[in-house]
Amino acid sequence: MNGMIANLKNETDKLLNRKKYIVFLIIELIICGGAVCVKLLTSRVSDGVFTLSGINTSMSLMSLFFEAVIPFISIMAACELFSAEFRDRTIRAVLARPCHRYKIFVGKVGAVFVLALINMLAVFIASCAADLIVSHKIVSPGYALGAYILDAFPMLVVILMAVMINQFTKSSTMAMFLCIIVYAGLKIAGIRFSSLGGLMFTGYMQWHKIFLGGGMPFLAASFKALLMIGYALTFTAIGYYAFRFKEA
Repeated sequence: MNGMIANLKNETDKLLNRKKYIVFLIIELIICGGAVCVKLLTSRVSDGVFTLSGINTSMSLMSLFFEAVIPFISIMAACELFSAEFRDRTIRAVLARPCHRYKIFVGKVGAVFVLALINMLAVFIASCAADLIVSHKIVSPGYALGAYILDAFPMLVVILMAVMINQFTKSSTMAMFLCIIVYAGLKIAGIRFSSLGGLMFTGYMQWHKIFLGGGMPFLAASFKALLMIGYALTFTAIGYYAFRFKEA
């Protein structure tokens, strides 16, 4: 366990020390502030005072961040920790550590997930702070926090998919391209063909809608939960098996 935690820390430090992820984080904060400013400019004016009753930026921005921005950042991070390291052969130094491959695999996946969680937390805090500054209140913070926590799981499934794809190429560019094509293709297919939408994991990026106030029957919600767990286990099994026997 100590080796796994140490590897998780090392891999997380690799990502957080790269300036582009800090830049992405700053851009997300700017988007949150910009969204509130746009709402402020388009709000109605009463007696010379802007009114923004009922604003909930953290929820209104979920579609943008959870279905596009954060998956893109997570896919990029997965490509850097897997395909890029095999391409540059820096993975040899990692594999030379007295640590089993499954601990290395879990550490790398965990690091990408931690990066995604940091981005999600930053978006939540920034959007709530912007609402508080502009409208002097935060609408349903408990509901929003619960939604963010629940939606972390489908984000993990996307990360596991990206990690699995990375095991079949040593080119980070090709891996990035394949991950985006697969993710976007499944997303479009789920929208275009409604009969397939319920079977695509990409259709549940806002998973909270199933469990928070949706009124979905327990059996239907359980089926969807098992479906997502099945995707996660499948991607993990294939990804780790390929990683275990991949030559550096």
